Amino acid sequence: MVTVILAAGGDAERAIALDLFVILAVAGLVALVMQRMRLAIIPAYLIAGAVIGPNALEFIPTERLGSVAHLAIILLLFGIGLEMDISILRRGLVRMIVAGVGSCALSVAVGYPVARAFGLTAPAAVAICMAFSLSSTAVVLRIITARHELRRRSGRLAFAILVVQDIVVLAMLAMLPALSRWAGSAETPSDAAPMNWASFIGEGLLMIGGVAVLVVVGKTLLPVLLRESLRGRRLEIMMLVGISAALAAALVAQWIGFSLEMGAFLAGFVLAGTPFRHQLSGQIGPLRDIFSALFFTTVGMKLVPGIVVDQWWVILLGVLALVVIKTVVIGGVCWTVGALPANAIIVGFSLAQAGEFSLILLGVSGELGIFAPGVVGCAIAIVVISLILTPALADLGRRIARRVGSGGHAPWVRSSLFGIGHADEATEPGPRHIIIGGFGPVGRRIAEVLEKAGVSYTIIELNPDTVADQLRRHRSIVFGDIANSHVLESAGLGHADALILTVPDETAVLRACMTARRRSTSMFIAVRTGLLSQSHAVTEIGADHVTVDEVATAEAMVRVVMERLDLEEPEELEIKEAELDAATSRPDAGTVVERRDLDPPESPESPEPPESPEPPESPEPPEPPEPPVKEAATPAPSAPRP
Repeated sequence: MVTVILAAGGDAERAIALDLFVILAVAGLVALVMQRMRLAIIPAYLIAGAVIGPNALEFIPTERLGSVAHLAIILLLFGIGLEMDISILRRGLVRMIVAGVGSCALSVAVGYPVARAFGLTAPAAVAICMAFSLSSTAVVLRIITARHELRRRSGRLAFAILVVQDIVVLAMLAMLPALSRWAGSAETPSDAAPMNWASFIGEGLLMIGGVAVLVVVGKTLLPVLLRESLRGRRLEIMMLVGISAALAAALVAQWIGFSLEMGAFLAGFVLAGTPFRHQLSGQIGPLRDIFSALFFTTVGMKLVPGIVVDQWWVILLGVLALVVIKTVVIGGVCWTVGALPANAIIVGFSLAQAGEFSLILLGVSGELGIFAPGVVGCAIAIVVISLILTPALADLGRRIARRVGSGGHAPWVRSSLFGIGHADEATEPGPRHIIIGGFGPVGRRIAEVLEKAGVSYTIIELNPDTVADQLRRHRSIVFGDIANSHVLESAGLGHADALILTVPDETAVLRACMTARRRSTSMFIAVRTGLLSQSHAVTEIGADHVTVDEVATAEAMVRVVMERLDLEEPEELEIKEAELDAATSRPDAGTVVERRDLDPPESPESPEPPESPEPPESPEPPEPPEPPVKEAATPAPSAPRP
């Protein structure tokens, strides 16, 4: 119906705009239903695509959105590459790699005869087993993050396997052209020329060399470009440079014989090793989410309801085979390399589904003619059902793990993968952790005090030179804007005991405070603000304590003057300050009095002092005897008269 109207209009731009509207609107509605049912969101997009696609209601023809879908894949894989934290593999590196690569290889080996039993050709069986050996990074990480399990043994092991799988995808994408040639020679054996292994190996080496050059150039050039883009402190320029790098890498990868998807993934992987990864990932996050919805919806359009109805028993058997094989293989490999049985069971069930890379491999394989469109439809249906079952499978794995108990690791392993401990125990329960937003004079002073007290902290700073300098000093520091929720999470917001915001940007402070309070109701949040009028808004959002520059400056100057002139402080002021200190330090912080009690009692309705310009940071005043929190306040150049 929609296509007829658009054809009558003949306006291509309006047609594409309407297509995008239909996709996003239907995907949003289905996602709302899935969210209400507490199911994964990605299957909602696939189901929406199946409903509005050319094989069902025929709202949208797939050919009009081919270029948009490719752009969505590029941004999706670029974002996944940015999220890859190789440092997660540093502890037990060899065993982590063995777990990731071994589980993929063994899944393909065990699944190959099963795929052949379903009637697939040899190259099609290899391609579909490679696709199904991969798990869903997006869905599993959302579950792990929502349950705060990334710091537990099972969460770290699952994430490490996902990281290795994402790297293995590069080899799988590189193998698809060879599988395509194999499939072509199998279909027409009389016309097929014998494979020239020398040229094949030479071509492969050239392609690998091209990827190596691409990675080296990216590691050399991209950090310089990103640092240059930040000279004017315009973060949107850095985002444009990053997305341009993803598109350029995709085109270069296609030119040397690989796919666009692989190039975009490589660009993100290269940038993941730079200090800019957290800020860039947070910036492109909303854009990536929108294009991810478009991508998964267009993939869902390839579902043929007639094939699903006719082959329902094949699809159900395929889902059963996928879940059983991957649960046993991944769980067994994890136990083999040293994971405790309970953790191996949890990881096996959590990674038993297929993933977004599975859909990409299936799509590329279908375009290369490795298997027929009907096979693609059945395979996509299996992926969709496995993604829908993921939360239930993860819960089932945890229930079984609780019954199994801790157990022991494999007898040939000297120690468990994360050391000795109970199953699924947090790997780093450790000391208190504090996040410092901003590393100016105030932030530096706070960091010095925390270092002397032996408290761990992570700094968030927007100056790339400061970040580079502190990294050389081996300090924990993250480049980014404190208002960026992804940057806060990367700094450890999920397990932080306190957040101290020292930057003089009122808007950023408000957004950071809101994000932190939404993430944790027990975290202590201390905020520095320049104006008394802003302190009320910050407190309402959730700050536990607010230090106001102009008030702290007034107090410090009054104390200095009184001490130099040998004058005694008025008793009335001492009483008010004692009451104020008691209010700001009580346990149920959150309804703190922001220094308003310093106003004269005889004029409670008197207007607040006029707002003064945001004061620049300057050397700190002599430390007052009380209250202690005033050590972090930066004096303003002027203060209202008492």
